[in-house]
Amino acid sequence: MATPVIVGLGAVSAALVGRHLVRSGIIGKRAAEQWVKGGFKAKMDRNEAIAILGLKDGPSLRLRLKDAHRHTMLANHPDRGGSPYLASKINEAKDLLEKTDGKR
Repeated sequence: MATPVIVGLGAVSAALVGRHLVRSGIIGKRAAEQWVKGGFKAKMDRNEAIAILGLKDGPSLRLRLKDAHRHTMLANHPDRGGSPYLASKINEAKDLLEKTDGKR
């Protein structure tokens, strides 16, 4: 009889400690930082396109553009359960970066 009570108290204690660690930012902080707050802009700019594809602005952007687009599309393609809207935004980001990268 005492064993289930002890196991139950241990589980409750672990849950309370875990909740405290998540709320204080010790655990899960990195996952929360990866998401950008807010929605899409009405007219996409270069910085938004770079953020959508998960790239960093710099000289290697042109080399990594194709792979970043492919990786992001595989994760969000409508044929695999992704959103058609997100797929169109990903394609728009790739097109914008291909056009503006030659002008910089």
